[in-house]
Amino acid sequence: MKILFDHQIFSIQKYGGASKYFCELLKRLPRAYWDTTTLFSINEYIKTARLFSFFDLVPDHYFKGKAMLMNNLNKIYSYYRLKYDNYDIFHQTHFGNYCLKVIKQKKMVTTFHDINHSKYPDLYPKKMFINLKRITSLQKKSLDRADVVIAVSHNTKKDLIDLWNLKPEKIVVIHHGIDKNKIENSGNKRITPNPFVLFVGSRYGFKNFDMAALAFSIVSKDNPELNLICTGSRFSNEEIKRLSQLKIINKTIQVCADEQMMATLYSDATMFIYPSLNEGFGMPILEAMLYGCPVLLSNTGSFPEIAGNAGVYFDPYNVNDIAEAIKLLLGQTKLREEKINLGYEQLKLFSWEKTAEEHLMVYNSLI
Repeated sequence: MKILFDHQIFSIQKYGGASKYFCELLKRLPRAYWDTTTLFSINEYIKTARLFSFFDLVPDHYFKGKAMLMNNLNKIYSYYRLKYDNYDIFHQTHFGNYCLKVIKQKKMVTTFHDINHSKYPDLYPKKMFINLKRITSLQKKSLDRADVVIAVSHNTKKDLIDLWNLKPEKIVVIHHGIDKNKIENSGNKRITPNPFVLFVGSRYGFKNFDMAALAFSIVSKDNPELNLICTGSRFSNEEIKRLSQLKIINKTIQVCADEQMMATLYSDATMFIYPSLNEGFGMPILEAMLYGCPVLLSNTGSFPEIAGNAGVYFDPYNVNDIAEAIKLLLGQTKLREEKINLGYEQLKLFSWEKTAEEHLMVYNSLI
């Protein structure tokens, strides 16, 4: 059996849940079973894991159009490999449709992470609107062509059925896993001596950061020492203005975090807050649990499915409910310890080894 993974996710993501998923999957599949069409990449996960050989155009240096150039070169190479290579199954890593005609009658698998582009189009930045319509069109074409769609949660499967009328028998739910080998002694100093709430990732639209910041500002009045730390991109001028209006700009810290820094932040945080309106899975939930960080979550989407009894939940549309949940974890040491221990138990349900085994079952079913 030979599974061919294309280049797409490794061309566009330096870090991110989707590329981490593919990297962890490939690490655990038998090496003789798979190959990839990735010739150039910026992805840090496959670089660190040394999964396969690839080139980086001007390593450690960014220039405008670098990712697009890599992607286009990879596309040419992938087109050739998909047309002439001897393989049994094509596993598409993103939704570019360049591959659909060239694979002809080969079996195809695609992984679907979430349907947020269609579910919350009005919550994305306006400049992304035209691109969202294009992404939705590409996704639907890939889903129609695929022989099996892997959904990363039952919630994602339900969305695909309810919103896009995808046939249930075509969808297989396979949860992400978690690497339980913690990064120890990273050497990073604590960001702040103060207790802090940790927010991870993008902050636009359905990520609901503005509501979380508003809730934090309410809690902050009675807890002046409390900080809010955000990873991801630097604050925009609009975000700085908003945080200033809320009078928390001096209590809010932005951090550009690699994997080692994330380990430090999870270990030091008083709590991890995930206020998204919807997520396909929510990998940071398991990462926080691994480092003994209690998780504070929206009661929507896949979160209850992933966090189970280990989460403290709130209504993401109700700012006072979010604020009360933060206060609850701040004020009750016993509850924090209970949720941390429940988190360790919840982690036992997830492993990348299990994820890889279930993927192998899907591949074998197609052959």
